[in-house]
Amino acid sequence: MASTFPPPSQSPERFTLYGGAVVHKWLCDSPQAILILQHGFGEYTERYVSSHSQFIQKLNANGINVWGMDLWGHGDSPGSRGKINVRKAVIDHIQLRHDANEEKLPIFLFGLSLGGLITASSVVSEPGPEKGVILLSPALPEPLPMLGQGAIGLFARLMPGAEVPKARTPIEKLFRDTEQIRLAEADQVMFKGKMSFLLAATALDVGTELWNKLEDWRVPTLVVHGTSDVSAPFQASQRFMDGISSSDNTIHLVEDGYHELLNDAKADEVLQLILKWLEDILLS
Repeated sequence: MASTFPPPSQSPERFTLYGGAVVHKWLCDSPQAILILQHGFGEYTERYVSSHSQFIQKLNANGINVWGMDLWGHGDSPGSRGKINVRKAVIDHIQLRHDANEEKLPIFLFGLSLGGLITASSVVSEPGPEKGVILLSPALPEPLPMLGQGAIGLFARLMPGAEVPKARTPIEKLFRDTEQIRLAEADQVMFKGKMSFLLAATALDVGTELWNKLEDWRVPTLVVHGTSDVSAPFQASQRFMDGISSSDNTIHLVEDGYHELLNDAKADEVLQLILKWLEDILLS
């Protein structure tokens, strides 16, 4: 995709959804489309300006406006840091899609990790007119045995803010760009704690519903996942793609790729793959 558009503003427009989550908008002249970007657990939308291969600038430079919601408890949104009700996040995401569709431009959805789960659940909860969905290293939890899932749900009701006693993946296991590792370690906005029981329980519930509705998935889809991702297994992405009903779907496995592929060893390859896919959909 040729970069013929002027560079984006470093100061995005902002607005607040009914539920309180803050949305940032990076706009370009004469846009061809809007991409709704959903970040992952612990990060925030503006990180995609300085990190993730400067993804927002690359999209703006190719004529795509970017709208991104800071999840509750992340970035500029209110709430206890890192504490997310995934079901509420899906509702917020659906409202954001409604707002974006009022612009009368082609809409694309993008989600990384937990943002991939939220994006995918939003799609099956309320199918819309979007042109395509990109899921990058999506976290797609599959149902646990009834006893285990019930226990997590009970803990979430009794102490929703308590942290799940499971070690979080170290930053150096998420991506290999040494400068990005340094920036992430110094980033005071990123939440570096563990997931809460509220997040774990609601992610499992939303994930279970997603797996049960895959036959309703009709939108063109690109999934990109690393084979060395220790945060979200790539095999779940393969099963997801096998289950959806879209006739236009592509899965690209990045050999030895880590979780944050746009910060990893093959970041440029992944970026160009995404930009080319967007271009092909827009031209189709």
